[in-house]
Amino acid sequence: YKAADAREAENIVERVTPRLQHANCAVVLSAVKMILQQMELITSTDVVRNLCKKMAPPLVTLLSAEPEIQYVALRNINLIVQRRPTILAHEIK
Repeated sequence: YKAADAREAENIVERVTPRLQHANCAVVLSAVKMILQQMELITSTDVVRNLCKKMAPPLVTLLSAEPEIQYVALRNINLIVQRRPTILAHEIK
């Protein structure tokens, strides 16, 4: 689903953000994907910066799972960092 405007995108992200704390890794990765898609429409830099801060810890947490999930998480983190290089700036050097 693609939001019509920035306000709708922010509302969608607000509803999806709690899923970043879910126990299922697939739910966390899906939430990150949805947030990244909606961030393209959000014009406020403060909102985007806060979303990046909220997404970083769950991504790092995925790396403490079993090796299969670590692999999938690292592949996804690689793609995310290519698109938004500063997302893990405060979490990992």
